[in-house]
Amino acid sequence: MTQRKTKTRPACCRSVYGDCTRKNWTMENASKEELCELMDKLLLNSLDLIEQDVRLSQDIARLTTEGQMELAHTRFTKGPNAVSAVQLPTEDYKPFQALATVQVEEAVEDDADPIQHRTLERHPVGDAEDGASRIDPSAWFGILRPPSLNIAKERFARSLDTIVERANVRVRLSSYLNMFELLQKRKTEL
Repeated sequence: MTQRKTKTRPACCRSVYGDCTRKNWTMENASKEELCELMDKLLLNSLDLIEQDVRLSQDIARLTTEGQMELAHTRFTKGPNAVSAVQLPTEDYKPFQALATVQVEEAVEDDADPIQHRTLERHPVGDAEDGASRIDPSAWFGILRPPSLNIAKERFARSLDTIVERANVRVRLSSYLNMFELLQKRKTEL
């Protein structure tokens, strides 16, 4: 027995729009007005996401620039040898793991919002599960680190959070635009 697969209301529409609340709503039996209304709302939400994407992009640029300026300040005050490639690990250095990793939460089929969501997972300094250790790179610069180096570290950490947030916005925007395209095709078929 073959099951006929019908397209139900798009997930991004379910999570954003409560207008089409009929239980048996599908793209196949939606009226042209309903499709137009959903398309309008998708575009409005897409514009909001574009605005958010631009703002996050500016935040990332600002945070990384501030971090670079703080590193330059540290190098200026401590001397060129205090913050240089000499402190960085070489090929002989034992392997280590990142202190922050990106986790992708898999979308659940029945979920109202099946868009994959990314989160930044922070790990404590110490031994990781696979034997490699997790180290704090700022420790390469000694115990008495200048405040500007700690500020730079904080700026770059905030930049990582913002990058992950921007990735989530861009995935959601892409999903909305893909759904808009599907609705546009369906509308032309009517």
